[in-house]
Amino acid sequence: MLGQSVCRHFRLYHDVIAPTRAELDICDERALRRQVTQARPDWVLHLAALTDVDLCQQQPELAYQVNTTAVAHLAAVCQDLDAPLLLMSSIAVFDGRKTSPYLEDDLPAPVNVYGQSKWQAEQIAATLPHHLIVRSGWLFGGGPADKKFVSKILSLAQQRARLAVVDDKTGSPTFTDDLAPGLERLLLDGQRGVVHLVNSGSPVTRYQLAAEIVRLAGLATDVVPVPSTHFPRLAPRPPMEAAASHYTNGWLPSWSVALQTYLAQLALWATIPDR
Repeated sequence: MLGQSVCRHFRLYHDVIAPTRAELDICDERALRRQVTQARPDWVLHLAALTDVDLCQQQPELAYQVNTTAVAHLAAVCQDLDAPLLLMSSIAVFDGRKTSPYLEDDLPAPVNVYGQSKWQAEQIAATLPHHLIVRSGWLFGGGPADKKFVSKILSLAQQRARLAVVDDKTGSPTFTDDLAPGLERLLLDGQRGVVHLVNSGSPVTRYQLAAEIVRLAGLATDVVPVPSTHFPRLAPRPPMEAAASHYTNGWLPSWSVALQTYLAQLALWATIPDR
């Protein structure tokens, strides 16, 4: 999802080498070293991750292999080549007990395997002399291939008259097509260290986001709030996953404008035959 947006944007202005999952297994240390060494990149943007939170909880060895060990292998290559590394991380590295959006200098304390694997990856990346760790969250995008929250809500709302959505999880929805140019700006500005980058606007609950999706889509589905206990999940979720920043506040459009743009894109895609 994010990789597609980044490639689409960066290719307008930069030479991009972006092997697919089929072309490069990031857990294959030799293949990873060979790919990066041949490319001799000005920057390495590491966007790949295992983001299924419940799957990470169910298969922690796989989660750490993909989200942590692969970063260690990549960091070693970057160290040898003196290549700067951008690591995409997550607001899920925090425990969610804060009542306001998280800032860069808040202390991580993950509550699930996914968050822990990303936090460990951050600590590895931070050992490099030239690194940029970007935390974001509640991403949406992907177009017709979208299987995340926005697409799920649209699909369910078209099938049901009533939709129950949790109202005790809060975040900062972020459009990958906005995040991509934001990442480029960070690189061009010479930013280093840890940075939070999300769409602007007030934090929202999953329920509020779903209600806005249904409203913008012009659907009559009744969206009702329920506690997260209504939908038991394998992995615990932080109640607060919203983010703010000492550096990037106001960089990206509001999430509500971004959502409207994305829904318009989806509607356009739906009119294209054999897409």
